Amino acid sequence: MSTTATPAGRIAAASFVGTAIEWYDYFIYGTASALVFNEVFFPDSDPLVGTLLSFATLAVGFIVRPLGAIVFGHFGDRWGRKSTLVVTLLAMGIATFLIGVLPTYATIGVAAPILLVVLRLLQGLAVGGEWGGAVLIATENAPERKKTLYGSFAQFGSPGGLLVATVVFTVLSNTVSADSLQSWAWRIPFLLSALLVPLGLFIRLKMAETPEYAKAAERQEQTRVPFLRVLTKEFRPALIGTLSFTGVFLTYYLLTSFVLTYATKTLGMPTSITLPANLIAAVSEGAFIYVGVLLAKRMTARGVAIVSAFGLLLWAAPAFALMHTREPFLLYVAVGVAMVFVGTSYGVLAGEVAELFTREVRYTGTSLCYHLAGMIGGGFGPIIATYLLSRTGSSWPVAALTAVVSLLMALACFALPKRESVRGRTPAKAEASA
Repeated sequence: MSTTATPAGRIAAASFVGTAIEWYDYFIYGTASALVFNEVFFPDSDPLVGTLLSFATLAVGFIVRPLGAIVFGHFGDRWGRKSTLVVTLLAMGIATFLIGVLPTYATIGVAAPILLVVLRLLQGLAVGGEWGGAVLIATENAPERKKTLYGSFAQFGSPGGLLVATVVFTVLSNTVSADSLQSWAWRIPFLLSALLVPLGLFIRLKMAETPEYAKAAERQEQTRVPFLRVLTKEFRPALIGTLSFTGVFLTYYLLTSFVLTYATKTLGMPTSITLPANLIAAVSEGAFIYVGVLLAKRMTARGVAIVSAFGLLLWAAPAFALMHTREPFLLYVAVGVAMVFVGTSYGVLAGEVAELFTREVRYTGTSLCYHLAGMIGGGFGPIIATYLLSRTGSSWPVAALTAVVSLLMALACFALPKRESVRGRTPAKAEASA
């Protein structure tokens, strides 16, 4: 197995581009769920029920992501990072394209939402194996003092994917009628995936395997069942890593997918105003991922994550209060400021969480933390928020939920070891301390 060093530019491209494409595929589903899927696939339902069902199919993808983390994490820890990432990207592209050609409820009846859920499951499985591998492609190629920086490469894929997905939907909503968007134009973003995925595959196939994994494979240091090792000997790092990401996910998805529905259907704001909020979210998050990495050089990655968590906690109530004004500018302020704290924490947590685990279970452990947090915050978050809104008629319970989860995130970030205490852990040391 080759251990040839890969240039930093190629590492960044392989980590970012593939992740951005996968997140583009994922975000167009979230946007479509908020804007059109309740009518296209659940037309016989009450509007609120249709929205809940639409978000439920969104949640299905989050629920299956931890399973994808276990399955693809197993392959990534035993067979290699590179080959696993090629499979996840290909699976995601196929599922997204098939959603784009899926017949509607009006054409094939109840089979339409069933097939939608099946394809959503495939998307979730693929994303479950994507992120951890993209982070490891970067961090396991990184010089010792640049693991936080390299770990952030994959994190830029999220705002990058959101930015492209939102631009595509914004252009569509401003160039075609609402009826056209409902009937056929919603398919265009999904079909575009067929053009983007080959680019990601080309870049990833040019990557060499990471030096750390190559050395482990040569020494036959792989664990037979990585998932069981995480549950038994590395459970505490898994718990800390999961809670560290949960507040990020909850805030992120409440202020992107959920807010699209809340602002348009509850507050009566047009999509021409609400969709740009996602553009602001993407730009703000992307910029502050880099700011978070820069701050980590002065106050450590752990310190940045802690401050960001308290920022999310304190901003929860003001954010929803600003949305209630129905003023576009204040809506953008609410989302943009929240994404400052999301971005700074998101940028530094990838490298921190990856280094919590020993090399032979790192793909599984890192992926599982991230996607369990995604399931809790991103999968169940919008559903719980919609339920609270329908029961109380107020967004304050949603703000309270955001604050409580952000507090749990802060406590978990306090439990993160300092970088020096986890960097360079060897399997022998880890087992001795287990």
